[in-house]
Amino acid sequence: MSLSIVIPTYNESENIEILFKELSNSLPKYADCEIVLVDDNSPDGTWRKAVEMLTDGITVVRRINLKGLSTAVVDGISFSLKDYTVIMDADLQHPPKYIEPLLRKAIEDGADVVVGSRYMRGGGIEGWSKVRLLTSRGAGLIAKLFLPNARGLSDPMSGFFLVKRRLVSDSRGKLNPQGFKILLEILERCNPQKVVEVPYVFRPRAFGKSKLGSKVIIAYLVHVLKLSGWRPFKFIAVGLAGTLVNLGILLLFRYFAPLLYDRLFILGSAIAIELSILFNFSLHEVWTFRDRRFGALIYRLLLFHISSSLSAIAQYVSAVSVKYGLSWNPLVAQFTGILIGFPINYMFSELGIWKKRLA
Repeated sequence: MSLSIVIPTYNESENIEILFKELSNSLPKYADCEIVLVDDNSPDGTWRKAVEMLTDGITVVRRINLKGLSTAVVDGISFSLKDYTVIMDADLQHPPKYIEPLLRKAIEDGADVVVGSRYMRGGGIEGWSKVRLLTSRGAGLIAKLFLPNARGLSDPMSGFFLVKRRLVSDSRGKLNPQGFKILLEILERCNPQKVVEVPYVFRPRAFGKSKLGSKVIIAYLVHVLKLSGWRPFKFIAVGLAGTLVNLGILLLFRYFAPLLYDRLFILGSAIAIELSILFNFSLHEVWTFRDRRFGALIYRLLLFHISSSLSAIAQYVSAVSVKYGLSWNPLVAQFTGILIGFPINYMFSELGIWKKRLA
């Protein structure tokens, strides 16, 4: 059994000595282990500090004109030679003592990926503010909503995990690593057969500064949308097109079937709504969710009608409540209803009607 520890670094020179000491005391004795440190030419000389401590089983990779945690991880895996690879940060927030439980879980369960979880029983976070914790939880919910392979995890935002090296090397051409969350990239692009979790306690940073900022958050959101195939935007575009179809049909009734526009408006409106629902469903089938058409077509159509009805009810109740309860402008109230109804319809479609079949 063999294991590589891949550690991406940038300005972590103060942590290297302590990290290597903890690793030397924590690596499983029953495994053939190596350490691959990938540094993006840190101004503080992180790579130089690591080279000073070189011993057998340690490889230091200095990237001159490349930057980014995710690409550093993928490059590190390409330099590794072992069966399994553990990804961890150099700031000591991922305690090396949990490496052995990750490997043991992979062996016992035959897992392709073992995620270190802060949020399952036995895990935890030390030293975080409520705002930081809420941000992490919110980011995890976004990942679970838009990325099917993240839904079974308690901590899809984890940066501390083990993966079979061949899973990544065999899928290298599919990967488009960017941002800080390489785990999500591996889950969605490499399509692992079995993913499990083990708890760990996330420690405060020992030295240096956190790299989390507004740019990182924006990059994360863009990354999630790319991994989802921009499906949320497609869903919105279809919804807008369906609204135009609905209003356009009513406009046609005004000129070519005036009874359906005036005296029989209830019937005319129902026809316009039904045709717009059929229009939306058709576009979702051939565009938004074209890779998820499982089961009977009529069953998906029935579920989409139910979803559209629930969304419409939510929009109506919300709009009326805001209009008369808060005395808001009617257009603002209606828009508020749309904002509330959209996620209901999207979640019903994403998680139910066109649910991805996991391997």
